[in-house]
This record gives sequence, structure tokens and C-alpha cells, in this order.
Amino acid sequence: MIKRLLGIFVLGIFIFSCQELPPEAYLIDKYKTEGEVDIDPKIQNQCKGVLFIIIRKGASPQPLAVKKVINPDFPYKFSMSPADVLMPQRMNEFEGELILMARISKSGSPMPQKGDCESPAMVIRAGDKGIRLLINQVRK
Repeated sequence: MIKRLLGIFVLGIFIFSCQELPPEAYLIDKYKTEGEVDIDPKIQNQCKGVLFIIIRKGASPQPLAVKKVINPDFPYKFSMSPADVLMPQRMNEFEGELILMARISKSGSPMPQKGDCESPAMVIRAGDKGIRLLINQVRK
């Protein structure tokens, strides 16, 4: 009797652990984007604060995905995927060409401000690996 109950219990666990993933789950690995952020030594002393790695879609000023890192060590290795999208309903937009940039905010605010250190924006493709962002500008 105990063996039978145990068998049913194990079978139940197996059945529930084999549930199909939602379609969005497959996008996370397929479009995982990886790279590294570094700071130009010429402005390194001016760049203390919170690192924001920002992905936009097209010309939209609103970020599609953001990664916030408090007190990062540089070079900072990052990865971003549809799991980092700010609004779940926009998860399917994390594909094709994207615009990537990095900013160090002295105030900790995600909104750009005078004195923040930034990398130039670059066009990437979702799923790219080996991306290098260099923070080399101070916002005026």
C-alpha cells in the first residue's frame, strides 16, 4: 500500500514538473545578449554612482529593458534578455535590432542628468555576444 502511494506521489511530481513552458520562456535564451561595460581611464574619477545598462527599440525614447547595478566593478560583465523588459507586454519586442547604451548616474536616478557618464549608443541585434560598451563621455 505504501509503495503504491509513493509511486502515485512520484508520478504526480513527474507530471507537474513536465508542464510546458509559456512561449515567452523560449525567447529568454534565444535573445540573451551579453557583453562588457568599461570606463575610459581619462574620466574614471568622475564616474562614481549607479550603472544603468539600457536597451531601446527603434527611436522610442522609452527604454525597453534596463539593468541597474549599484557599485559595479569595471569592467562589468552583463547579460540582458527578454526577462529584463520593463513591461511584460513588450517582451516580444526584444528581437532584431536594438539600441544599447550605458550610463553611470551620480544621483542614482535612471533619468539622464548633467554630470552623468555615458557610453555612445550602439545598434546591436538581440542575442549578440561579446558586446563592448565604453563609457567615455560626461553629460553636459
